[in-house]
Amino acid sequence: MSRKQARALRISALILAQFMCLETWCLGAPDFSLAAREADFKTFVDGVRDNYAYRDRAEKPWETWPARYRTTVDSASSPEAYAAVLEAALDELHDFHAEVRSRNPHRWLPVPTFADIWAELHGEEAVAVAVRRGSDAERAGIVPGDRVIRIGSLPVRTAIAERLTPAVDNHDLKARTWALLSLLAGRADEERHFTIADRNGRSRAVTLPLQRRFERTPGTLTSTILPGNVGLIRFNNSLGDQGTVPAFDAALERLASTRGLVLDLRDVPSGGVSSVALGIMGRFIQTELPYQRHRIPHYGQVDVERNWIEMVAPRGPFAYKAPVVLLVDHWTGSIGEGMAIGFDAMRRARVVGSPMAHLAGAVEDVLLPQTGVDVAIPTEQLYHVNGTPREQWIPPVQVEDAAADGSDAILTRGLAEL
Repeated sequence: MSRKQARALRISALILAQFMCLETWCLGAPDFSLAAREADFKTFVDGVRDNYAYRDRAEKPWETWPARYRTTVDSASSPEAYAAVLEAALDELHDFHAEVRSRNPHRWLPVPTFADIWAELHGEEAVAVAVRRGSDAERAGIVPGDRVIRIGSLPVRTAIAERLTPAVDNHDLKARTWALLSLLAGRADEERHFTIADRNGRSRAVTLPLQRRFERTPGTLTSTILPGNVGLIRFNNSLGDQGTVPAFDAALERLASTRGLVLDLRDVPSGGVSSVALGIMGRFIQTELPYQRHRIPHYGQVDVERNWIEMVAPRGPFAYKAPVVLLVDHWTGSIGEGMAIGFDAMRRARVVGSPMAHLAGAVEDVLLPQTGVDVAIPTEQLYHVNGTPREQWIPPVQVEDAAADGSDAILTRGLAEL
C-alpha cells in the first residue's frame, strides 16, 4: 500500500469513527441511563454534523439540537421514548432517507415504504397524483385527482404546520410536501382518517386500517411473456434480497429469445443493496460501463471532497441484447432509483414513468454505542454520470399513472417505446 493510500484510509477512518459502529461487537448491553442517553445524543449530533451528506444546506437544525432537545433527552428513559427524541430531530432534515430504524411503536412510518397515496400541494390543496396499486388507499376507492381536505380532524394546512417544527422554514414547499407525505403515511400504531373530495367536489370520510396491507404476488419477482413476444419481469420489493439475483437469472434464461424486455421497478419502495442492483444490470452489458457517481463533501477537510464513478461489470452466461424498457414511479425508491439512472447512463434501457421517490444519497446504518439505537443517514451524495443528482433525475419518458379506471398508462407507454 502506498503512503497516499494509507493516508486516505486513515482520513476515512477518522471521518467515520465518531458515528459508525456497524459491527455487533461494538455494542455492549443497551444502557438507557441518563449518562448513556446524553453521550449517545452527543454522538448522534456530532455524526450528523460531520457526516451527513447534505450539510451544506441553508438550514442546519443540528446546530441547535443539543440545547433544544436537552430536556427531552433527560426525560426519555425508555428505548421507545429515546428513539422518539432522535426521530423528532431527524424529522427536521425533511429527508425520508434519514430515519431511526429502532421500532418506536408510535413512530411515523417511512415513505415510500408505507406510503399508499402520493400527493402534491397545489396552493393550499393536497391533490393525489398517484395511488399505490394493491394498497388500502386503492381498496378504499381513493383515485388520482382526489383532494385531501382534512387529515384526522385538522385541515391539511393546519396538520402540515403541526408536523413541522419552528426550527425550520414552514413555508418551504419541499418541507411542506415532506410533511404532507408523512401525514398521509401515518403513524405505526394509528388508523388513518381522511376527508376526501373527488373531482366533482363530493366529499366523504375515509378510514384506512391500522394494519397496512399491500397486495403483491409471492416471491422475489414474477416473469411472463406478453403478446408480441415481449418479456416482463416485475420485482416484488425484493432488491434487498440476495435471492433476487438467481431468480432474475432464471427468469432471464426463460425470456432470452424475446424481442424486448420490460423491467418493472414500480414496487421497490424499500430500496435494497447494491450487489443485487449490480447483479441485475450486469446481465445487459458486454463490457464494463459507468453506473453512477459518488461524492463525499468535506472529506476529512472542509475544502476537500471525494468523488468516484461506480462501474457495472458484465456477468452471467450471456448478455441480453434486445431492447429494454424500465418502468418507474413514486414507489421506485433508493436502489431502484439507482438502477434507473444506471440503465439510462449505460444507454441500455428506456426509462418510462413518473418522478421516483426522490430519496437522496447513499445511507449508512449506525448503532449508537451506549443505547444500541439504530440510526440511518445519507453519508454520500449520488449522481447520474451526467452530473444530475439522483434525487432530481426525471425519467426521459414521463407518464403519470393517473388513470382512475385501473388502466396502466405507464406499462402501455413502455410497450409503445419498445
